[in-house]
Amino acid sequence: MTVPLSPDQTVHAGVLRVRRGASVSIPYRLRFLGPGDLPALEAFRGFIFDQLPDIDAYFPETPEFAGLHLGERGVTLGLEAEGRLIGCAILGLPQPGMPAFVEDLPQPRPAVTSTAHMASCMIHPDFRGNGLQRLLVGMRTFHALGAGRTQLFSRVALSNPLSLSNLLAGGFVVRRVLTMHSGRLRYLLHRDMGAPPPAWIPGSERVFTIPEVDEQRSVIEAGWIGAAVDLSGPVPLVTYARPAVAAAAVAVAPCVEAVS
Repeated sequence: MTVPLSPDQTVHAGVLRVRRGASVSIPYRLRFLGPGDLPALEAFRGFIFDQLPDIDAYFPETPEFAGLHLGERGVTLGLEAEGRLIGCAILGLPQPGMPAFVEDLPQPRPAVTSTAHMASCMIHPDFRGNGLQRLLVGMRTFHALGAGRTQLFSRVALSNPLSLSNLLAGGFVVRRVLTMHSGRLRYLLHRDMGAPPPAWIPGSERVFTIPEVDEQRSVIEAGWIGAAVDLSGPVPLVTYARPAVAAAAVAVAPCVEAVS
């Protein structure tokens, strides 16, 4: 499926207010990138990879990954300021037969063609603190809905709690803790735009440090969902809670079985 979009169309514009902690006023614009932008996109991604203190936070994809998401398998949004790329974010639109994040959920699960992948969001270090990652989450959400994709997924490294915080603030929840990429750990996040936001059972909260992987997996298997992360302390804390709908279903199930 090819997504035909003009790279000349500005889809959003604004003003950057922070540059490395200093107050500034720098105009920026957001547009869809096209095949002609591939060299600049690959150079920017390479720059970001070189800046990472721990490559686990962002595992490089295959060399053709970026090019495939310039229309063929999804779209890429580019943030530009001062005549250069300062951010990018990919939205994957998987088709049957393609690898899909939804496959990491147990059955029953949404159809692949109802899903979209929030992937590969990068912001230049000079301009972090302007809320650009959350902006890119919102813009990709709108595009996914326009494409008929209501089931949104993302994967985030456990060593990247800031991105986890931004996605949870954007309505996502933690559904799985995955081991992939030669033992690298990733949260699988999901947002169902066709359903109301989860309601939680009061008092069901369980709090874990991010390194407590086995404990998080245990509560997930028991029906809890990751709902929030606290970055205020020396170690990030993830709060899990039990959805009220899931609990109600469990409570009703024995009655249904008895009647039948």
